[in-house]
Amino acid sequence: MYIRKSTRTYKGKTYTNHLLVESVQTAKGPRQRTICSLGSLEPAPAEDWLALAHKLQSALAGDTKPGRSAHVVTKKIVSYRKQSLRPRKPWKLG
Repeated sequence: MYIRKSTRTYKGKTYTNHLLVESVQTAKGPRQRTICSLGSLEPAPAEDWLALAHKLQSALAGDTKPGRSAHVVTKKIVSYRKQSLRPRKPWKLG
């Protein structure tokens, strides 16, 4: 697992997002699968991202004693997943 940085520009403003990604082997060759979005990790130095990815991997695998930083990020992931699973308001047409 590793953390991929992705940037998008919308109306002249650049937004940064970080994704937790794992490599998987398929019949068509190696592919990358996104596990979840982590939001912006800009305050953290890029050198710490690999260690964070390993901590997340062990936390997602059910490690009983994840490090404190992994615990905080796991809470963040759970929060994002709850937000994405919330029912949306129906669209008003016309």
